[in-house]
Formats: sequence, structure tokens, C-alpha cells
Amino acid sequence: MFSDAGWSRDLGPSTEISDKRVLFEESGHDYAVFVKELGALRSRADGARSREEAFDGHMATGRVLFDYHLYKEALVILKRACELQPTDALEAAETGGNRWAYLLPQIHVNLGISLEGEGMVLSACEHYREAAILCPTHFRALKLLGSALFGVGEYKAAVKALEEAIYMKNDYADAHCDLASALHAMGDDDNAIKEFQKAIDLEPGHVDALYNLGGLYMDMGRYQRASEMYTRVLAVWPNHWKAQLNKAVSLLGAGKTDEAKKALKEDLKTTNRVELHDAVAHLKQL
Repeated sequence: MFSDAGWSRDLGPSTEISDKRVLFEESGHDYAVFVKELGALRSRADGARSREEAFDGHMATGRVLFDYHLYKEALVILKRACELQPTDALEAAETGGNRWAYLLPQIHVNLGISLEGEGMVLSACEHYREAAILCPTHFRALKLLGSALFGVGEYKAAVKALEEAIYMKNDYADAHCDLASALHAMGDDDNAIKEFQKAIDLEPGHVDALYNLGGLYMDMGRYQRASEMYTRVLAVWPNHWKAQLNKAVSLLGAGKTDEAKKALKEDLKTTNRVELHDAVAHLKQL
């Protein structure tokens, strides 16, 4: 029912309400007509002249679907409205009584993402926290809360939120990666390495985990291991100039000056950033 990985099944309407829903034979003609007409309504709403009109169109469609107990279809429509105007969606849900209550957690998440995108990280934290309170099994809200708390320097609280998210979804690579960063910030490098490695084991091409683990190894003076991590980043993202630069620096730290120069030359082929020219000038002095 919930396609978003961060949604919990606890967010649906009660069983008592669900039993009253209209039932379609999904292979039947009526359902095919319904899906076609619903798609046309969604397209019409998305094609509105403004975000406000699009929001109103999706909300109106969602309300009708909800009234007919078509909760799965209503949820898809209403989630789109939440993406368009999260603040208006929150107001509509809060004034809509119990029938909208199960949408509130995702609305708070969407509003948090919107605020974080505008740099209002502390306000975003409050909405992620509210989503987690309303739906304690919403592991994505907890992950986003932990990541945002890390961003404002609340490392201990970030670790707690991220550990809770991982407890509910142990294969959440992004959460392992952010937990590792928070642990590193607190000086717990051994456990940070373990968490980065868990993220990489889950997603071998996880660029953030590979890159940040390289940075951790650099901080520890383990330059050869750092260069290996940056090499893996470049295998996934060949034009990642920061990884190429840090690979050169780590090779230099490992005493491999010729390889460091070669790495920098490769980097200069993809970008002309001033940081690279500074690094080249430094190498020429060696």
C-alpha cells in the first residue's frame, strides 16, 4: 500500500474503516476505466497554472477518493499534494479531523524536507521529530531527524535517532553512513569505520560512505587505505574531482609522490578548480 520506503503500514486507516472501501476487480473493465480517469485528473492537476491550483486539484481528488474509501488511491494523490504545498497540506490535515490523521506523519516529513532545503534545519528537525512521535515506526523520519541533528552539531542526539532508524530497518545504508559520520564527529572512530563498512556492504557503490570513510582514514593517518576508498569512489563517479584530489593527497601522505602527481593530472583533465592548481604548486615544491 505504501510505495515510499519511509512509510510504515501503521499509517493506514483503521481496519474498521478499510472494510467499508469500494472493491474493484483489478483485471476488470470498471477498474481500467477508473484508473484511466484518475490518471487524467492527476495530469490535469499537475498541469495547473500555479502550484496552489495544482495543490487544490490534488486535494479535491484525494478527498473524493477518501470519501469512497479508496484509501490506496487517495494516499497517492494526497502525497503529491503534500509535495507541492507541505504547509497547506499540514493545515488541511490538522483541520480535517480523524480521517486525515494517518497522513500527518508524511506531511511533517515533507515539510521538514522543504524547510531543510531552505536552510531552516532546526525547524526541519521539529517536523521530523513530530512525524516520529505520530508514527514511531516511521524509520525514514528518524533517519532524516538524525541527519539534520548531525548537520547542526547535535551529535549525541543524532546518533540516538539514527540508531533507532537502523533498529527498525537494519539494511538502511544511508542511515549507517550518517551514523558513522556522527560517531566520527564524536571521536568514536572504530565504530564509525564499522558503520561505514556496513553501508558499503549493503551498497558497494555508496559514494558518500566510500568518500567519508576515505576522509576518516585520512584523519587517522591511514593514507594507503584512504587512497583505496577514493579509488572506489572514482570507479563509481569518474568525474568526482574532490575524490581525485583527496586521492592525490592521500598518496602523497603514503609517500607515493609520483602517483600523487599522476592523480592530480587526471583531475586537471576534468576540472579547472583553483584547489587543484594550489595542490600542483605544492607538489612542485617537494
